[in-house]
Amino acid sequence: MRSTRATMAAGGMALAALLLTAQPGLAAAPLGTPGGGCLAEGQIGSYLSKEGSATATFSAEFLGELKRAGIRFEALAPIEMAGGGATVRMPIGERYDNIETPSGRVCYPGGFRFVRAEAGVTYEIDTFWVLFAATGDSKFLATPTVNGRPRPGGELAMVNFSVPQALMPGNFVPHNGGIGPRRVILSMDHGWAADLNRELGTRFHGGMHWADLDIAWRGAPSRPIPSGSSLGMLGLKVMGDAIRSGGAGAGLPFPGGLF
Repeated sequence: MRSTRATMAAGGMALAALLLTAQPGLAAAPLGTPGGGCLAEGQIGSYLSKEGSATATFSAEFLGELKRAGIRFEALAPIEMAGGGATVRMPIGERYDNIETPSGRVCYPGGFRFVRAEAGVTYEIDTFWVLFAATGDSKFLATPTVNGRPRPGGELAMVNFSVPQALMPGNFVPHNGGIGPRRVILSMDHGWAADLNRELGTRFHGGMHWADLDIAWRGAPSRPIPSGSSLGMLGLKVMGDAIRSGGAGAGLPFPGGLF
């Protein structure tokens, strides 16, 4: 899994290209270093918290379509299946995750495997990135492989979510020994839906409810959160402010503000 991560920084997606070139004269740090995207084993990254946990509960529509199409769905470490396949759990924190500069995208290890045995197709995402955008949709991004080969189109957006929705009062609260949103609504991006349909014969559609994500960040990070003016960095500042304030309104969207 780790050996494929260097490919994740490349992608054909216009949003990613914009973020990486938004600050003239600033180059991304080398991969596998704080500020450089995905971590190698044993490294400590720059992240929103020292540790924590996240749980995704998949929608009935998503699980139902997997069943109809005869797709076996698996998690890739450190993500683990739970709830009879209806949920996944993943550890988060500076031992796993790392902020890329200057884009502000966060690299998370692990992912998912979709297997359609009758067609001999294995579709995998073994590392993904999260962009907490300061404007517009926030996104999960990845470069899937099909039978071990990266998709020709490169990186795509998997799912979209809203930072303001995550930070709503009563939702961003202390729980599970940390603090964070009890529910982040994740919607399938049209590009990922089309890619899955093409490779696996599924019938997903853009905007479909994919999962609800519960996040609990725990403990102050060892390194300060990087700063910058890219959409991703501004979004991380909003999230970091909310974590530090205990969710007491800091970083919430306001009329005329970033969101």
